[in-house]
Amino acid sequence: MSFDLQLEFADWMLIAAALIGLYSILLLPLRDSEAWKKRGVTVGGISGIPLLIFLRTTKGLKLLDQLSRPKWIWRTAVTIGIPLVILSMATFLILVLLMTYLMILSPPEPSSYNAPRNILLIPGLNEYIPFLWGWIALFVTMLVHEFAHGILSRVEGVRVKSMGIVTLLVAPIAAFVEPDEEDLFGTKNKPPLVNRAARIRILSAGVIANFMVAALAMALFFGPVLGSMSPVDRLIAVGVQEDSIAEEAGFESGMVLLQVNGENAIKIEELYSNLGSSMVEMEVLHNGQKEIFNLPGQAARGIMVASIFPDSPADSVGLPAGSVISRIDGKEVVDVEGFRREMNLTRPGQIITITTGSGKSYQVNLTSAAGQGEDEQKEESDAVGTGFIGIVMSGNAIYSGGVAFQEAPASEFLQMLKTIPKSGVEGFAYMLNLPFSGIPGFTQKGFPGFSGWLTAVYEPVGWAEPLGERFFWIANLLLWIGWINLYAGLFNCLPAGPLDGGHIFRDLVQTGFERLVPPEKAEKLTRTAVAIFTWVILTSLLISIIAPFTHNISI
Repeated sequence: MSFDLQLEFADWMLIAAALIGLYSILLLPLRDSEAWKKRGVTVGGISGIPLLIFLRTTKGLKLLDQLSRPKWIWRTAVTIGIPLVILSMATFLILVLLMTYLMILSPPEPSSYNAPRNILLIPGLNEYIPFLWGWIALFVTMLVHEFAHGILSRVEGVRVKSMGIVTLLVAPIAAFVEPDEEDLFGTKNKPPLVNRAARIRILSAGVIANFMVAALAMALFFGPVLGSMSPVDRLIAVGVQEDSIAEEAGFESGMVLLQVNGENAIKIEELYSNLGSSMVEMEVLHNGQKEIFNLPGQAARGIMVASIFPDSPADSVGLPAGSVISRIDGKEVVDVEGFRREMNLTRPGQIITITTGSGKSYQVNLTSAAGQGEDEQKEESDAVGTGFIGIVMSGNAIYSGGVAFQEAPASEFLQMLKTIPKSGVEGFAYMLNLPFSGIPGFTQKGFPGFSGWLTAVYEPVGWAEPLGERFFWIANLLLWIGWINLYAGLFNCLPAGPLDGGHIFRDLVQTGFERLVPPEKAEKLTRTAVAIFTWVILTSLLISIIAPFTHNISI
């Protein structure tokens, strides 16, 4: 028995609300239990609705005192980092508001990229973040952030009452260090123990620590780790035709070809020479395991169609991306140079016959390349005035039994990764989006780290060689520790009430207002400013979730 659930966004929201309600009811006895409170277990939530479990302990507080020495080093390091926090606060706020404006102006189409589950950076829930490496990195991020708050609290003489973790269901979603709020913020009848500058240092410490860990992890990842990877020549399956023999046999894209009929096949020419029989035995590597497939050996050489330009001649006849073009007007096309040579002989308005490796033909009416961009023209021809078909090529390919094979672009992919930190602001922006966008033309869906076919086309060299497969564990761990620390730091910089940035923003704004108006009025204006920014940011985040579902709504 199977069920095909076709649920709309609203349906999933109702289901989520019901589950949250049930979970809250189950936590009610724990919320009112004095016995559990004595053990450091309390329940919190929103508007009295229990949602979160807080696990507190006083163990480890002596460690904070030891780590806080010498105090001047910590105080100096955080003071130097505060301008970076303020700059990040302003920059990230502008980016959030700009993203919101663009989404309102032109709502994006719903996709996995902007799905609600993928907006939250929770490993296991977010499909772009690997479960294991994501949770390890998240734990490190929370530990670094909260320990930094605790250390700076002790540096400034603020008492730390407890530390612990926050869980939702059974998953830890946050860590915390609990400074004495009276020491930190004061009360109506008691001024705070520390001045405003010291409080800003304490509040900024977590973000600065996240940035420092992110910088160290990324420096190691893009430096000695990527520098110790050597590409290995391998052929990979880049496309499997629907309803083909290969698909029915379980062949999948991303499988790495090892041997054909017992012979090594690491180059296009080697594969083609071994595909002469009616049936061949292919040994592939899939998820670290070797598998055997028997497929038809009749092969066709050609060029791989990576993508199709919208509204192009190729698009109008339905030529699918992932096809292998093997002939033009009956003439064999074996490589990119041969394809461009044939296209150089065409003219706008000419009708040509495109034949793919599967044997299917398409009658394509070519247009002029004059109105296309230089990059688009370059994809097909080097000559001016030639016909334009509208495809993006990804190199030479072999089609056999429903599978398209290409030489793994290991060297090119590695070089693209290495250039990211050298590209300044553009590289930084690209790095922020790397897990979601991946490397266009190389990864089909984001970049989760070195897994799947990527581990089969690289080998560790130099100092990393003795580590073997464990080397990729180090690479993935550094990548995700760096990325999640960076994002956590930036998010906490936002000037919204619950976040560190909200508290820092409050102190900065109140300092400015006190120079213009009496303290009582300055405090009132500050509360108003913080409330406005908090609601603006929360509204922006809500719009980013809802906007894709309004794409097709017309007024």
